[in-house]
Amino acid sequence: MSAPLAMAADARGLRLLGAPLRGPGAVQGESQFQNPHIIRYDANCFTINGRDAFIFSGAFHYPRCPRALWRDRLVKFRRAGLNTIETYVFWNYHEPEEGHADLGEFEDFIKLVKEMGFWMIARPGPYVCAEWDAGGFPHWVVAKRFPLRSNHPDSLKTSKHWFNQVLPVIQRHQVTMGGPIIMMQLENEYDYWKLPDGEKKEYVRALAQMAWNAGIDVPLITCWTKQVRERSDADLARLMDTCNFYPRWNIQKEVPPALNKLRHEEPASPLGVTELQGGWFSEFGGKLSVDQDGVVGAQLNLITKTVIEQGVTYFSYYMGFGGTNFDWAAKRLTTTYDYAAPLREPGGLWEKYYAARGIGVSLGLLGSVLARAQAPEQATQSTNKDVSVSERVGGQSGAVFVRENANQEQRFKMSFQDSASPTHRTITVPRQGELTLGPREMKMLPVQVPIPGSQLRYTTAEVAGYGLNLDRHFLIVYDEPGRAAEVAFATQQEPEVEGDALYQYWDEDYESVTIGLRIEKAEKILLVNNHLLLVAIPRERGLRSWTAEFPPSVVPGAEETKPMTVP
Repeated sequence: MSAPLAMAADARGLRLLGAPLRGPGAVQGESQFQNPHIIRYDANCFTINGRDAFIFSGAFHYPRCPRALWRDRLVKFRRAGLNTIETYVFWNYHEPEEGHADLGEFEDFIKLVKEMGFWMIARPGPYVCAEWDAGGFPHWVVAKRFPLRSNHPDSLKTSKHWFNQVLPVIQRHQVTMGGPIIMMQLENEYDYWKLPDGEKKEYVRALAQMAWNAGIDVPLITCWTKQVRERSDADLARLMDTCNFYPRWNIQKEVPPALNKLRHEEPASPLGVTELQGGWFSEFGGKLSVDQDGVVGAQLNLITKTVIEQGVTYFSYYMGFGGTNFDWAAKRLTTTYDYAAPLREPGGLWEKYYAARGIGVSLGLLGSVLARAQAPEQATQSTNKDVSVSERVGGQSGAVFVRENANQEQRFKMSFQDSASPTHRTITVPRQGELTLGPREMKMLPVQVPIPGSQLRYTTAEVAGYGLNLDRHFLIVYDEPGRAAEVAFATQQEPEVEGDALYQYWDEDYESVTIGLRIEKAEKILLVNNHLLLVAIPRERGLRSWTAEFPPSVVPGAEETKPMTVP
């Protein structure tokens, strides 16, 4: 968790979003991975079972949720598009009395995570923070009164004792053993613990050696642990450090500089964010989480798209689901650990969940593009100084990021690179009029991305869904009512567009049709070349619209052999 809560313990204080690997020769540093054919990473992303992966994760602490509700929460994570679950493993929860450890609940949770099709990130500490009593250290450890989180012999001895209990569980459920665990974190935000660098290095090294000796062969990570960024140390160079971010609205000042620093200091690792602000906790005498500033759905949308724009290919919302502080584990904090997370404490869905789901839909379309995407040399442009435009390109596809920077509504045109053009031609949109962005709004827009039944050249409205419905494909886009939007498709013939379009252009040289339309409060449907339905709907409805896939055998009158997708 956050630095202010990284207190001294003695004060008690799998749907894959990825693409096939292009070839083994492109991978650097495989020797640091024991099973590189199963899992490894490079400067861009993780590669799991031969496919480049975009890790979209949420934190879920199983002790903060009744076991009977685990499945419900995981179903909702899945339907938001997440592919990974992250959890702490609290030492004092599993071994409140010395020598009497029970990891059965943790193992049951791992099994359910796998059953539900997720990957998993395990964070066993020994210190974890998490607004949890003593940061997870049992009271019987604290009572021994040796320097915690240090390379003191007693600290190493007790850390090894805990690892001897928890690591065998993690080891047998690693992805290399057929399980869901793809990485394990050592310690937690160690930068904020006051010890000399030399001692910190030796403690982290000792924890890593314990893990490797116990058969942990998935990547080991840390967060806010600058000692791991020392690339001249052979052991520490095998670890991957990451950032945690809780900036509320101060996103641009805090996030890009920290990620640039991480990229400079960890050039061989993908940019990762172990804790991306999913809300904040509540304390006695303070505001409840949902009443605090800077933890709403619009902030989640802005911070998430900002880290993706910066090249992050692994992030986890802290929290994805907060839950409840039962019994003894969170002194000074409220019983509710709702956290204003995307999933509320009772399991309800609210605007923040739908913001996360919108990002999940976009990553379903763009995850494989973004895993190895780079910023093109050709600059993007905006006609409005308060609107920034950037682009990331992977192969012949890309994503354009558009951000409002002055906290008020803006109108503008923008230009970006056509990622599929051999000449890297510039596309300027819209053809007529201007686009609109609201205060602090940010969009992540696909460019030259294949969709069922067509090639999406670009869209200035975000994508809510796509698929095949009987004999017609469909694309659903959304934006605020009253705004103009522009969508372009590939077509080799002069297009036929039926419906209420503002305008349309046929570019024979580039085999493209560009369609202008206005978003209304009710849905608007256009038919392109008699086989592609373009459906435009308002944002609120778009984020709450779902698609379901049915086999043709259950659809009356279906003549297709492919599954039918119903929006």
